[in-house]
Amino acid sequence: MLTHLEDLGLRIGDFALSPVPERERLCVQAALREFYGPDIRIERLVPPTAPVELRAALTVASPTLAATAEALCHILETDYSGIAVRQAGLAHLELEERAQVLFALAACMGRPTATDQVNRRVIWDVKVRQQKAATTFSEHADEADLHTDTQYFARPERYMMLYYIRPAACGGGISLVRDLQCLKRSLSATEEGRWAIDLLSRKVLPFRIPGVFTANGGTDTVEVTFATIFAERPGIRFRADTLMKGLALHPAADTPDVRRALDLLLTEARRPEALLQISMPADSIHFVNNHMALHGRTAFEDHERHVWRIRVDDDVPLSAYGGADAPNVGRAA
Repeated sequence: MLTHLEDLGLRIGDFALSPVPERERLCVQAALREFYGPDIRIERLVPPTAPVELRAALTVASPTLAATAEALCHILETDYSGIAVRQAGLAHLELEERAQVLFALAACMGRPTATDQVNRRVIWDVKVRQQKAATTFSEHADEADLHTDTQYFARPERYMMLYYIRPAACGGGISLVRDLQCLKRSLSATEEGRWAIDLLSRKVLPFRIPGVFTANGGTDTVEVTFATIFAERPGIRFRADTLMKGLALHPAADTPDVRRALDLLLTEARRPEALLQISMPADSIHFVNNHMALHGRTAFEDHERHVWRIRVDDDVPLSAYGGADAPNVGRAA
């Protein structure tokens, strides 16, 4: 279960997590083997083909995990858009065993999704790739600017969790969070800010889809998702680089008003006194409502930093997504 420890401000909370009893952990392991076979190594944990049935089995296997998942979803939909759990109680386990517990927790919260199109791994290593050119925030040590995950998908996942195996010893890699409610409240305080919210709630803009996530998975394939930045669902979708690449492909959408509104949004989102910084230790978990907060991180020098990322979809129909002028989000080449 979750226990509230402290309000960190800006709709971010600090919580303690009850450890999963060993008997329940072994039952979770057995339940996963029922659905995935005897080999439940990290790379074998792909999105479940029967998520409802798996969730039911895991609820029986671990009432503790099921109750924790229910509490997490409730809190992330009400009082907080981000939660810091400083100690997950998993440090005594082997990495494979930790992965099983985290995967099971995600499966109880909703439907864990695949990070990559080829191997379809749910648990993704966020670490510096030494042997290849880094193309995403999860593969390099530079600053990760404020963004929402999978903003280029028609239906971005609702929740995201980051499990810290080894934080950066250099003191970098600090998590950054900007709550949407606080952001819109600040923007709404000025006439110019209210204008920006209105425009970005109506103007359908193109987000370029990374090649590996296009329909055929080709790195040279060009596709975009058209959507508003502000909407009922998700409350916000944003990442500057995929948006700029989309605008370069569709210059008619790249108007002076759009640029002015984006500048206002970014200036307010990055305002230091309104941006919460969270230093996460080893064996901690950072949960984010990906529809209701922007997140990012500071740069770091320690290339041994190692974090796991899991995204969770809540399976709300695609028809619920889009802005005022786009009841359904569009995707086009």
